[in-house]
Amino acid sequence: MNVSEAKKDLAQKTKRGFPVVLAGFLFWIIASITGVVLSEKQVVWVYLIGMGCVFPFGLMLAAILKIDMFAKGNPLGTLGGVIGAINVLNIPLVLLAYFQFPEWLPFVVAVLVGFHFLPYVWIYESKSYGLLSVGTVLVTSVCGILFAEKGFTVIPLAVTVVYFVTLISLSIENKKAENYQQISA
Repeated sequence: MNVSEAKKDLAQKTKRGFPVVLAGFLFWIIASITGVVLSEKQVVWVYLIGMGCVFPFGLMLAAILKIDMFAKGNPLGTLGGVIGAINVLNIPLVLLAYFQFPEWLPFVVAVLVGFHFLPYVWIYESKSYGLLSVGTVLVTSVCGILFAEKGFTVIPLAVTVVYFVTLISLSIENKKAENYQQISA
């Protein structure tokens, strides 16, 4: 299997990581709601705990949807997993924000999560991940600058919109790939 074939196989087997993006979308919805109804001190815990739950929840969604997120037999499956696991290395930055600048936690989490998606543009040959990565960092930066005092409400809401548009875009990409495979078969 050459690199091009491995990328297509990975995209097909994992549905371009749709379940993990869906789990992220649900996290940002929860962050948006709790940013309005809970105190800042309580919402911080939603971020700290929620961040650690997104990937396992994404795997659970993949199991329910019968999607092979590990792309068994594909050498790029490991690469995709390693890139996804990079977020674990962000924990010290998130903790620094929590202890030193808790009001900036939504900004820090969104930017760190946003930029980690960029390699998936190449891995999945997916413009949707460019939208997710650049869009998340862009809306977070704009909202962080313009609405710094409302970061716990405005940032998660803006990021939720980016995730929603990305899910639609991923669905379209996956559908096009399925149609192409049916025509080719």
